[in-house]
Amino acid sequence: MSELLNDGAVVLYGDILRLTDAFGGRADRTIREAAGLGGSEFEVLLRLARHPERRTTSARLAQDLSFTSGGLTRLMARMEEAGLITRHPHPEDRRASLLEATDKGNDLLDRALAAHVPQMTADLMEPLTVIERLILRELVTKLLAHSTRGTVATPAGP
Repeated sequence: MSELLNDGAVVLYGDILRLTDAFGGRADRTIREAAGLGGSEFEVLLRLARHPERRTTSARLAQDLSFTSGGLTRLMARMEEAGLITRHPHPEDRRASLLEATDKGNDLLDRALAAHVPQMTADLMEPLTVIERLILRELVTKLLAHSTRGTVATPAGP
């Protein structure tokens, strides 16, 4: 067993968890202070903003976020009650509805991003050279492509 304690994969995984914990906790606090959003609320609004027409079904959103349908249903109900999202009938599927951020939700997302982006830039980008950033992006994408979660789809920018 002792030879497994310092296995390269185990040590790397532990370092990734420490990095995620360090950056994630600070990011959660920054987002909450700037916009009053919890991490899950922020992620929902961010994912909605990235979808074509800035709306999608709850099934697709659950897949994007790796949520169970029950967990997402409860979160959507809270967000709808808080005036952050709204539901619209799906034009092609009567059983489904489209979720969309409200003006309030979009405003809070903008406030959260205004605080979050400089922090993430300082934490993730500034310590690295341009080449290291590209390599890190490529490695993370490769690992996600081989995971059950897959990569995050982002729309083409201007």
